[in-house]
Amino acid sequence: MTSETEVTNVFRELSENEQGTFLDASELLLKYVNNVIRQPDVTKYRSIRLGNKTFERRVMPVSGALECLFTVGFEEDDENITLKETSPLDGIRTFQRLLAQERLVLISNQINNLIFVQATEQSFSQKIHNSAEHVMMYEDPLLQQKARDKIPYDDLKMKADQRLHRISSASSDDNGGILPDLRDCLLLELMKWFKERFFRWMNSPNCSSCGGKTRGVGNLPPTTEDRRWGAGQVEGYTCQTCNTMERFPRYNHPEKLLETRTGRCGEWANCFTLCCRALGFEARHVVDWTDHVWTEVYSNSQKRWLHTDPCENCCDKALLYEHGWNKKLSYIIAFSFEEVVDVTWRYTAKEQEVIGRRKECREKWLMESIAKLNRRRQGNQTGSRRRELEERFGHELVEFLSPKMTQDGESQGRLSGSAAWRVARGESGAGASTGSSQTKYVFRPTESEKREKLLHVRYNTARDKYIRISDGNQETEDWEKCAFTNICMTRKHEMDWQMVYLAREESMDRGWISWKFDLSGSGLVVDKVKVRASSKIYENAEVEWMLEGDGNSTNLDGSDAIIEVTDLAGSVHIELKAELSGGSMWQHTQLFRQGEDANNEFPLDVCLYLKEG
Repeated sequence: MTSETEVTNVFRELSENEQGTFLDASELLLKYVNNVIRQPDVTKYRSIRLGNKTFERRVMPVSGALECLFTVGFEEDDENITLKETSPLDGIRTFQRLLAQERLVLISNQINNLIFVQATEQSFSQKIHNSAEHVMMYEDPLLQQKARDKIPYDDLKMKADQRLHRISSASSDDNGGILPDLRDCLLLELMKWFKERFFRWMNSPNCSSCGGKTRGVGNLPPTTEDRRWGAGQVEGYTCQTCNTMERFPRYNHPEKLLETRTGRCGEWANCFTLCCRALGFEARHVVDWTDHVWTEVYSNSQKRWLHTDPCENCCDKALLYEHGWNKKLSYIIAFSFEEVVDVTWRYTAKEQEVIGRRKECREKWLMESIAKLNRRRQGNQTGSRRRELEERFGHELVEFLSPKMTQDGESQGRLSGSAAWRVARGESGAGASTGSSQTKYVFRPTESEKREKLLHVRYNTARDKYIRISDGNQETEDWEKCAFTNICMTRKHEMDWQMVYLAREESMDRGWISWKFDLSGSGLVVDKVKVRASSKIYENAEVEWMLEGDGNSTNLDGSDAIIEVTDLAGSVHIELKAELSGGSMWQHTQLFRQGEDANNEFPLDVCLYLKEG
């Protein structure tokens, strides 16, 4: 078996070629080794014809190129050089990593031939070490248990099972793509819960005295308690109505964030990464030097790291920031208890522009500093785990160097993925009817409702709660819990406009939702129905409302008014249905839109007046 030292020594001769020569030869060599590593059982990838014109021109004359191939296990066989099927791949993986790393350094240096002040690199190094130390908190077993105590795991697991079941229908058209597994679906449900149910965005705090709006007045000195939880910065606000002073400490300790459940992207990613680790996901805390933070989670089914942003409730959309937000990226570093990785290249399709902005340190210095830190961090890992991490890193480097494309007309960039995976993420416009959540909740009259001959239900979008007025104001949280059908629908919270509503899932052409009432066995039938089902449409979009009874139906106009319907008298079954379609964007159809503070308004209000059957 070829040792890493042997490969490194012979690679040194290859890397000492003139820069243009090395880049040209290494591009082809990297293609050869990538094919072997990705598909080791495919015979054609283990053989290179010596008479191949491209190989003759770009590899054979280059000092050290053939020697590298021979060192990692290729052997000359008449007119070919061949890697035997029994040959181990350890040397090939080391060669892959060395090629990719050196290419990244040289490509960067082609543009960025700057002299850096040592103090700048020291500052950069301190930031890396601080972030690397911070993520060790996520490994505290007691802290992970506190996070698990907050997470409704059984409910998320059930929804993940449902999501996996419905995306299986996409597999027949997937052309061999890799299907998501249950853990992938659990991650998506965790992220959705975190955004919609657990954490809250903080622009400015409301006044604790009168509930009024506040305005910023600068930073305040942190208290000892603030500093205990990592809040070196405390924002100050005053109420515009009563002048009460409010404090917003920017806590940096995930344990405190489990309690406060509010903040901006830093707090969101900090707490969410802990939640991921608490459920056993391999997770990284990702820091963007241009002021954003998110998480990466390793998918065993996809065998790669997935970009995961809880603030946006989006997964595997690595080009979102550059393409959708027009961010001018420079450095993006991912941190976990096992490793630190410069993942900038996953998030850009404009490598040359990004390289031109990377001026805080030398590329070689950065790579060596991270490698040194990782050697210390992985010192206590088993040999097999270190090899696994090294193999993954090799695959990452290849991913970084691969060209990336954004989809035409998309506001968010997206990497390629199987059709089933896109359906799982809610990004497939086709086949939308496969997306039913299979909630199948049915409202049935309780004993008290039978006596009063009344069944009255309201829904408030801001609080995301149903209130069953006719049954002692019983409350049910979560819009999905009381829906009968739910196909490609989601609850959207617009942080900038401070509005909430139900809408189609992102990129879906259509969405369906309904609520069902069943009086069977009660001895009662419908006398009349009073209903409010409000909706907003934009740019030729359409929401079709239908109130159906037994053998009859009535269209609703989606207004804010309460409508009295008598045409369904005598019915035992009532179903309120909405179909959303049209518009140039998925947000152009909105159900129950209201301000995030509209806690006492009910854009969905259904009241069934009953009589003896």
